[in-house]
Amino acid sequence: MQGSAQEETSTGHYTIAIQPIVNAQLHHVADELLYRGDFSAGTAAVFDDVQATARACAVAIYEIGLDKLCGQRKLFINASGEWLLSPDLDGLPKEQIVIEVLEDTAVSDALLTALRQLKTQGYTLALDDFELTDANRSLLALADIIKFDISTGLPKALIQRLYQDGYTLLAERVETYEEFEQCKALGFSLFQGYFYQRPQVQTTKTQRHSTSRANQMQLLAQLYSDKVRLPALSTLIARDPYLLNAVFKRANSAGKASQRPAYKLMDCIHIIGLKELRTLVSIVMLAGNNPASKINLTSGLTRAFACEALAEQRGLDEEEGFIAGLFSHMPVILGIDLDAMLQELPLSQTIHQALTLRQGRLGRLLTDIEASEQGSTSSDVPAELMLQAAAEARALMDTHIS
Repeated sequence: MQGSAQEETSTGHYTIAIQPIVNAQLHHVADELLYRGDFSAGTAAVFDDVQATARACAVAIYEIGLDKLCGQRKLFINASGEWLLSPDLDGLPKEQIVIEVLEDTAVSDALLTALRQLKTQGYTLALDDFELTDANRSLLALADIIKFDISTGLPKALIQRLYQDGYTLLAERVETYEEFEQCKALGFSLFQGYFYQRPQVQTTKTQRHSTSRANQMQLLAQLYSDKVRLPALSTLIARDPYLLNAVFKRANSAGKASQRPAYKLMDCIHIIGLKELRTLVSIVMLAGNNPASKINLTSGLTRAFACEALAEQRGLDEEEGFIAGLFSHMPVILGIDLDAMLQELPLSQTIHQALTLRQGRLGRLLTDIEASEQGSTSSDVPAELMLQAAAEARALMDTHIS
């Protein structure tokens, strides 16, 4: 079992499945988020509850995006006791997330306090596979939704009492239409099971390459410092391809974006806010994404630093230079083709034209840097600029990336 856990933890092939939740009129109103250790896996194969939840959330929120995954529907996520007790993980989009307290969660004063805080923040709480015991009775005061696994039987007296007390009741593992009708007659208003649809595995084109935990820890330290310095946050995020991709996607998601798309990293940070940014970084760390190839990442950072320096010399936006340089190499770093990346990320027209057509002043800058990488000499791109960019990239790798 130890070997299997290690193998599962190290793979980058994990993904998610979602299973519809319908109401009594068979309208699709919500989904349950399910972790899959591999694209071909039919079940979860969970070795670490916290990591499984982190990975599922990372894929759903920061890779695919909630608007694309489930639109305006609610998304139920399974949360272990350890997850619920972590203060770094309560920054998920509360208007759309339903937190399921797992049936084997140990009830303690600390857990009850954490759940009360989540309720105060506006989260909806569900009790998964509920069976009433003296140990979990106190959870009822905090729950909004009670889920029953009907494959283990229907405690009709308890169901009737909870229905009369005003709880929303959800029947899961409903296999037939007859079971659906039986549960509806008992007072259930939400239903989940094969009678409607099996879990649907979701695919994502992004390969999960990230900088090391050391770099992410430095970012967390900055996020939790007494005086948060946004430029420092921006720098650290910009140098982590997976986080950069996640921040841009989340800031420009339907639930976050303002009337105009956010083209700059600093704008994205302001839109997301420090609270959710802490959650985002924590989730990526817990998901255990593997470091990118040092060669590919060093090359990408060298180009980004060179574009940043040349942009300053030419009176262009330095951050746009850095982003254009790094994103031009992002297909290699993340293992995704350029067209697919551009479909997923809203970039400014200036950066988009620079990346696709090498047009505009930024496009010419990128062309000049790429030519210099191939050994072309130009007075506009002095050799020392490229050498300095390479030194910065190597220093960053040596200092922060294992």
